[in-house]
Amino acid sequence: MSKKPISELKNKYKGLPVAVLGGGPSLPNDIKKLPANCITVMVNYHAVRLLNPDYMVFMDSPTNIELFINTYYNFTGPRISQLENWSDYILDVPFWDGGFSSSLATWLACYMGGDPVLLCGMDCYQGEEKYFYDTGGPLTHPCYSYPLENNLKAWRPALDSCTNPDVIKAVSGPLAEIFGGY
Repeated sequence: MSKKPISELKNKYKGLPVAVLGGGPSLPNDIKKLPANCITVMVNYHAVRLLNPDYMVFMDSPTNIELFINTYYNFTGPRISQLENWSDYILDVPFWDGGFSSSLATWLACYMGGDPVLLCGMDCYQGEEKYFYDTGGPLTHPCYSYPLENNLKAWRPALDSCTNPDVIKAVSGPLAEIFGGY
């Protein structure tokens, strides 16, 4: 099956709300605040526990986590990654990587013309709970213990790297400091 160029998605949802769904503890409540016609972009595999998202975006190899690989193979929507062997689209235009799967998903939401682009379940790994569900094991990646400022510093380039960054709003959590609240 040939891959489609990501440029086909430019402004596909111009003027429609697009939500980027992380996996933080705020996600279940944030989803309740979304408009009915909202397009949903799942970061990695977390949000599939709550709804059937429209898109799946990730930067990490899905083979490292069993739930990730199962979600990948069972997901019926477009899967987008800079890992060409795992993506249904070729990233044929410059994109903002930002170092997180959620930053690539945010770039995509802006690129597709989302207005607003709503960041949901993005708690920047702050607090005792890192995800809205029990992961079934210890969380060992260093990002789980980064100070908040490290996470905010990683997100600030979105203001220079995303198309129309003024449309990005945090539904809750610390990213409202950068993007404002919804």
